[in-house]
Amino acid sequence: MKKVLLVSVLVFLFGVSALAGTVTVVDQTGRTVTVHQPVTRIASVYGISTYYVYALGAQDRLITAGYIGVKSADKAPRALKEIDPDLAERMAFDTPNVEEIASLAPDLVLSNPYKNAGIADQLTELGIPTVEYVPESLDRVKGAMLLTGKVLGGDAYSRAQAFARDYDRIIAEVANAVAGKTPVSVYFCGTSKLRVASGDMYQTEMIELAGGESVSKSLKGYWNNVNLEQVLSWNPQVIVIAPYGRVTPKDILSDPDWGSIAAVRNKRVYKMPRVIAPWDTPVPDSLVGILWLAEVLHPGAVPLDLAAEFRNFYSTYYGYELSEEEAARLLPR
Repeated sequence: MKKVLLVSVLVFLFGVSALAGTVTVVDQTGRTVTVHQPVTRIASVYGISTYYVYALGAQDRLITAGYIGVKSADKAPRALKEIDPDLAERMAFDTPNVEEIASLAPDLVLSNPYKNAGIADQLTELGIPTVEYVPESLDRVKGAMLLTGKVLGGDAYSRAQAFARDYDRIIAEVANAVAGKTPVSVYFCGTSKLRVASGDMYQTEMIELAGGESVSKSLKGYWNNVNLEQVLSWNPQVIVIAPYGRVTPKDILSDPDWGSIAAVRNKRVYKMPRVIAPWDTPVPDSLVGILWLAEVLHPGAVPLDLAAEFRNFYSTYYGYELSEEEAARLLPR
């Protein structure tokens, strides 16, 4: 009887282990990470990785998270608040330390080796699996989505695979549409008119894929401050303003000091939209950002219904239904 009982217990324990299981992945820094399944408690201390969780429909699993481009729950985009009524409870503004993260008992932590230096190794020593993201390229955005989907499993992985197919389709459409066209010179500014994206940044690669050439591509590092004389010398054909910050096209178009610049003379000054995450950052939403940029630089070149693509993207990956009017307002004007 004891032997039968022992066998039954072992079978039960094996069954539980097999049911729960583990998933082993290689993160974007090359670290091998084993994650016990299912993952129900996620701490995302990197503001970019948070949006991958949302895009896979797993925001209910977040116990704490950083958000790029969001300074408070009250000021968050309406769409983000709509898809996550508990946003204020999840939102963290300062990166928690290792002890604080561990006290939350997460199944999984998402981080970045530069912004969250050293956290991954410390948490691993405590037995908390930590996946690190370095998605600062187009291919790495696709890879980050697949990585997150694999770790979360189930429907999340199916959605990640669907994103990969959409990624391949849209990138191919844009690349074919702008192939052979003369690149358009682009000045991409951030939170001030004279703060520009460097050649090392994700925005520069987005511009190139969309058939443009960043005038500030020779600059290094992160955002750079420049002077007006430099901008006049560059004389960009198009000016694009990041989705965050207070700078508007009117601020540039109405400034007489900028009046001689080609983009201003031809009224080709645009502010990139955002619905949930900023379209110019290495988040899933940057896929529609590339479509938008291609339309800005080469109007009518991409043979896709952009408004329909925007609606399909947000419905599929965020469960957010853009109205036809909302989608139309996102088109370059």
